[in-house]
Amino acid sequence: MTKGIYLKLLHFRPLRVPLRWCRAKAQELCGYSDPFYDMCRVARAAKASLFIDIGCHTGETLLRFVESGMDCPIAAFDPMPESLERARQLLIGRQNISFYQAAISDSDGKAEFHCNKNEQTSSLLLNDVGNTVSFPEDTTSEKTIQVDTIRLDSWAKAHSPNSFALIKCDTQGAEGKVVRGGIDFIRKHIAAFYCEVMIGNMYQGQTSFEELSALLEKECGMVLQNIYPCLHDAQGRAVQFDAMWVKPQFLLKR
Repeated sequence: MTKGIYLKLLHFRPLRVPLRWCRAKAQELCGYSDPFYDMCRVARAAKASLFIDIGCHTGETLLRFVESGMDCPIAAFDPMPESLERARQLLIGRQNISFYQAAISDSDGKAEFHCNKNEQTSSLLLNDVGNTVSFPEDTTSEKTIQVDTIRLDSWAKAHSPNSFALIKCDTQGAEGKVVRGGIDFIRKHIAAFYCEVMIGNMYQGQTSFEELSALLEKECGMVLQNIYPCLHDAQGRAVQFDAMWVKPQFLLKR
């Protein structure tokens, strides 16, 4: 009941920021931290000149970052034109955000993008048994389309070669493609990498936590800062969690 009231109150724009701040402080008292405020703290410590949102969808998560204090220039990516337009409308008037219609991946060109009934579950990867068992309604496949893909290294070289940045990545199992396509930029220019990690067989060929850790830690010189609470399906199975890796000099003190 308390959660329901809280979610209803969030619909009132003037209440969103103070309510989420109070929630974050309550979490801290219970030994948990809020990833949005964590990323903003790293951004300030690193004096970041860019925040990169990979898989911004309709902008709700990006808005939370902005309202939590992410005030540097932002580059937001999504392959779906309808989602990107909704994100533009949600964040209209915020002059520091640039939008790009593309999927960040490990190659420059085009790729098949698998659109599910719930847009947030759509991916460059096909559904696997974990999705069809845990979220059969949301992950019903509706169509496959061709989308533009670009490597983060290619984009950074053309648009922001000298930025010191942070990344939020929500690509439904394709996080490894993002990192492999941006390994040079991440190694040299990224202070923190925050992403969703799939557990269970949610997508075919998904990047495991172990694979992602190896890429970010061994190849990019990062360390694991935090793992955030799991998302569970209706049967109680843990299906995904968020995690944040940072460069050692920007580790948040607890």
